[in-house]
Amino acid sequence: MKNFTIYYILLIIAIIPTTLLSNGSAGEEATYESRRIVDMPTAGVIPKGTFEVNAFLMQSGGLMTEFAAAPFDNFMLGVSFGGSNIIGVSTPSFQDFPGLHIKYRVLDETKTFPALALGINSQGLGIYNDSLERYQTASPGVYLSSSKSFKWPVGLVYVHAGINYSLEPKPDHRSVNFYFGAEQTIYKRISIGAEFNSNLEDNTYFMENKGLLNFQAKWAASENLTVAIMFRDAFANFRASESLVRFVGIEYISKF
Repeated sequence: MKNFTIYYILLIIAIIPTTLLSNGSAGEEATYESRRIVDMPTAGVIPKGTFEVNAFLMQSGGLMTEFAAAPFDNFMLGVSFGGSNIIGVSTPSFQDFPGLHIKYRVLDETKTFPALALGINSQGLGIYNDSLERYQTASPGVYLSSSKSFKWPVGLVYVHAGINYSLEPKPDHRSVNFYFGAEQTIYKRISIGAEFNSNLEDNTYFMENKGLLNFQAKWAASENLTVAIMFRDAFANFRASESLVRFVGIEYISKF
């Protein structure tokens, strides 16, 4: 998995266009809004008439891909699918049903008020467990997210917060959950972000304690392509991990 990830990144760098006129979804000159802090949704959407394809390389040979499109203003619809041990020699474990993504931004950001979005996202992340029919990190489920941007001397900072209710855990473990985070631009093409997900809906099967602290660094390789490296679970609460969980994310956005 380690070697595969390195080769994958090198391949992406090799195919980057030589003419870079604008910047994916990272940096001060980003073309598109962030739709996630790290794992959890923001109020960002892609513009009408565009689509996005995302791939996440996860631990245990995991791979998750998703496709979403924006047929209307402030509205996105998408599907996703993945599993564990897809990369490697072990027997793959696939999720039973595709994930569903629906997001509608009900209020655009103003100078005094954040953007607000309502959505449904049934896609979890991390190791997939066949017997429990869920991922290590539960899907956001039904959520309300908010996002506000501020400009200061070192660039742009985006502040995000949300409340969600995942339908993935068993009924006895479901709970209203909250999350928050921020993203800071670094010059034109790079952004770094941090996110705290309280994961109140989770039981002790995957977690020793509740609470996920995640970090992310994104690089806008071109107008359409953004590459992200994610460092998840800084509190080391995952039972199956002994250190930071590292993901690689690939994002491609274009018009249709």
